[in-house]
Amino acid sequence: MNSSWSRSENEVLATLQDVVAIESINPDLPGGQQGENEMANYTENFFKDLDIPCQRQKVLPNRSNVIATLAGQQTDRILLFECHMDTASAEIMTIPPFEPHISNGLLYGRGACDTKAGGVAMMMAIKALKQAGITPPSTIQYAGVVDEEYLFRGALALAKNTNATAVVVSEPTDLAVVRSHKGLARFRIIVKGTAAHSSKPHLGVNAVTKMARLILAIEDEIIPTYEAELHPLVGCPTLNIGVISGGAQVNFVPDQCVIEIDRRTIPGETPEETLQPFRQLIKRLKDQDSELEVELEKPFLLDSAMETDTEAEIVQVSRQACRTVLGQPTVTGVPYGTDASKFTTLGIPAIVLGPGSIDQAHAAVEWVDCNQVIQAVEIYKQTMLNF
Repeated sequence: MNSSWSRSENEVLATLQDVVAIESINPDLPGGQQGENEMANYTENFFKDLDIPCQRQKVLPNRSNVIATLAGQQTDRILLFECHMDTASAEIMTIPPFEPHISNGLLYGRGACDTKAGGVAMMMAIKALKQAGITPPSTIQYAGVVDEEYLFRGALALAKNTNATAVVVSEPTDLAVVRSHKGLARFRIIVKGTAAHSSKPHLGVNAVTKMARLILAIEDEIIPTYEAELHPLVGCPTLNIGVISGGAQVNFVPDQCVIEIDRRTIPGETPEETLQPFRQLIKRLKDQDSELEVELEKPFLLDSAMETDTEAEIVQVSRQACRTVLGQPTVTGVPYGTDASKFTTLGIPAIVLGPGSIDQAHAAVEWVDCNQVIQAVEIYKQTMLNF
């Protein structure tokens, strides 16, 4: 135990402190040295100590999903509880990221909210069933997965090989049942120019100014069309130009400029189709400007939106579990993406449900409400007992 923080007397919170103290930053992100290995070891040992079968699914070199199985009365029905083990980078944090202090009912540290709280609550719910000698109606699985914070490769590998009947994904939803969320397409647009000395700019073609005109056209002609596409749970599609780079030095005419775009999709759209308006705009601008050389690259990340029918059993059972524990359940949608869409694209109903607020995820000061974590254990347990 780290002497700089005091371990809670509550078993759920003490377990959460244990895992928050484990550095599991995604190795593709700044500061990610160890990856999910220590989290995987902790998860595996947790279930082995309970005599619950546990196995590893290799996803990447030295990075594996961990899957535990609690047999149910109906072995052909599997309710899968899924949570990612990796966290965002801790470089921007203004508190010690791996010292899980508890103060005024809040537990602090990187991953406390996103999303080790939900993972621990799932694990503790399974532990409660096992120790009580309860055999749930359906087989219960828990999967701790890798790489959610980068390319979703852990969830993709899990979904490809699962026989799950339904899935509960843990993300910070303030204990609301999320049955719909957005997807995304991320891609780059490159404008090529011609280099020249800045004293004779007429001898070159300025890629930065060409890109500036393209950006303005995107804002004027593409973004306004999204207002007509309104989804009742997640709102309208959105677009963000998050990165721009170009030029070598101030006295060169820049010969290249690159932007990176994040286009959020709504249910009913496919990520691939969202690129067509950009292709059409680029073609028109090239027809108008013979010096414009521009390329829309193949997307480097595509992720489908998620929507599960309100009448699906997992939606109804989890809603009732929230009603039992909280008194008033909330069923809603969110604008961000999660592992859940990897399952719904294969026809497996899924929801997102977990303690904490997305506002604290990736924050400089990350925390989770301790009471929500304890309530989540009971909500997950009730869902396991009634699915």
